[in-house]
Amino acid sequence: MIELFADILFPSRCAGCGRPVSSQMNFLCSSCARAIPFLDRSCPVCSGPEPENGTCTVCSGRRWYLDTNITVAAYSGIMKNLLRELKFGKVRRLHAVLGALACDELSARGVSADLITWVPMNAKKLRHRGFNQSELIARAVSKKTGIPSRRLLSERSGTGKQRELGLRDRFINILGRYEAAPGARLAGQSVLLVDDIFTTGATINECARQLMNAGARSVISLTMARADIKRLEKK
Repeated sequence: MIELFADILFPSRCAGCGRPVSSQMNFLCSSCARAIPFLDRSCPVCSGPEPENGTCTVCSGRRWYLDTNITVAAYSGIMKNLLRELKFGKVRRLHAVLGALACDELSARGVSADLITWVPMNAKKLRHRGFNQSELIARAVSKKTGIPSRRLLSERSGTGKQRELGLRDRFINILGRYEAAPGARLAGQSVLLVDDIFTTGATINECARQLMNAGARSVISLTMARADIKRLEKK
């Protein structure tokens, strides 16, 4: 009954198609949930585009600090809408449905960890947006799985942007951007690292390097969506 009154007083719309939807469905209708573009073919190491001739354009020939990266879907269609509404539309409740999708993927692969953390956001960006979307998703996964979540990393202020760089330069530019948070002594624990969008893997790889330096035994990353990297390969 309470939920019915909430829907009447505060009507919500599906983040995927804009149609009215009950607040209990976390802003995603059943039709859009079925239309999420889940990945069915990808690199088994980084979840980049399926390798041609056994050579991945993302992780082959690079020092890869992650055990593996798991990506839930392509950054297109419904998934793109969900992430944009969460980040820029500031529909925070979308973190619940994204966290549920992430947990389904982890369960299907039999993945677990001792701790969950997220790719951090520096203070200036955090003040501007008001929240870190990767942290919201990570905490949703923590709540659903029972694996404790902690802030293990921080981002230095004043670092250059990745957006306009090519594939190779992103891995160079990201070095030193992140560092282990004070007191992040991991003592051989396994860590699940959460981020929203996977493009080249440079960010999560550098975060994994810092977690390993802080004593992590292994790092598996979980990203919600994979962006198209073809345009970056030409830079």
